[in-house]
Amino acid sequence: MQIIAKSSIGKVRANNEDCVGYFYNHQGALIAILADGIGGNRGGDVASKMAVNLLGNAFKQYTISSIKDVEKWIQEQFKIINNQIVNKSEEALSLDKMGTTIVVALFFGNQYLVAHLGDSRCYLLHNNNMKQITEDHSYVNMLVKKGEISKKDAIYSSLKNIIVKGLGVSGDANTNITKISLSTNDIILLCSDGLTNMVNDSYIYEKLSKNQSIDEIANDLIKGANDNGGSDNISVIIIRNSLGSDNL
Repeated sequence: MQIIAKSSIGKVRANNEDCVGYFYNHQGALIAILADGIGGNRGGDVASKMAVNLLGNAFKQYTISSIKDVEKWIQEQFKIINNQIVNKSEEALSLDKMGTTIVVALFFGNQYLVAHLGDSRCYLLHNNNMKQITEDHSYVNMLVKKGEISKKDAIYSSLKNIIVKGLGVSGDANTNITKISLSTNDIILLCSDGLTNMVNDSYIYEKLSKNQSIDEIANDLIKGANDNGGSDNISVIIIRNSLGSDNL
């Protein structure tokens, strides 16, 4: 299994409020974590770093007994980290109302779990078909589901950056967890909206489908977002199961 994590400040923002990381536990299981911070002053970068480091360090100490146990563990960790971010935000005015999105892919054996809060996404390329695994926890997506606006209108909506779930955003840190079987040559992409607001799914599919290293793919995705304006921080984590599930 190959993994790469990269982040770019973009072309507009003064600082990078995204954070990416990946960690292994003593069983050799892997967790990949991407967070996109929100909040005033420097609060966003504090929240995103807290989310990645707290979850990653907890995972390093965690022993997996079953996939069902992992689902419970993720839910518990999201609630714990949510409370820690809320408590931290009360320590200084500059951290007031800080929060972060989070998207996680946890690999163990021949399967993996995806969990998220907010509008950071997970895509899967399987047998040359790409699909979005996550569903944005955003205000505009809520309007789309209600039939009040179209998907096309949502892309250009001035409200598209409003998220309805996130760590530190509200007391609700519950998430839906998707369990997926891992196949040879599957490619999993975690990304912040700094990518998906700048390039469309067709562009992402084109790059993920290329016969090149995941490092080159990551660079191409970030370059595409920057070439289109780079209005936000851009972060990606790419995992390729090149040798099959038995190499985990």
